[in-house]
Amino acid sequence: MNNAVSRPMKGYDAPIAQFAESMLVNATGMMDLLREMAALIEESGGGSIINIASMMGMRGPDLSNYDGTDMGHPPPDYFFHNAGLINLTRYLAKVLAGKQVRVNCISPGGLFNHQPEQFLKNYCKKVPLGRMANRDDIKGLVVLLASDAGAYINGENILMDGGLNA
Repeated sequence: MNNAVSRPMKGYDAPIAQFAESMLVNATGMMDLLREMAALIEESGGGSIINIASMMGMRGPDLSNYDGTDMGHPPPDYFFHNAGLINLTRYLAKVLAGKQVRVNCISPGGLFNHQPEQFLKNYCKKVPLGRMANRDDIKGLVVLLASDAGAYINGENILMDGGLNA
């Protein structure tokens, strides 16, 4: 499972140097890590790479979630990198074809991280399940994609958002 991120940008107006710093870790670092992982998995006879992106790589921000909070606008690099990781997943599924390496992506939405109460209210009222995701919600999907039960799933991005985008 592949999930690493640096978040130097704190909003839209952050210095552009912070965007460049973010690119170094979240784009260049991710590509380096993925190539190394793919080579090791291929050498071992095959397996599965599972990238963790975000639903924010699939959609623009819903700024109404921030109404009544002092959180400001979400940083643009987060959206940029997650969209890139989703498409890089598709790319690698094709490039690694025939090497017994499957590459998929999970895009969770609304992970609880002690956000301000008003943000939680704004967000959760839009989710059919009425809550944000917790740390355990992703486990079943990871097990599926890592196991033989998901042996024919390759190059996919699976949205996991409690029905928010249904």
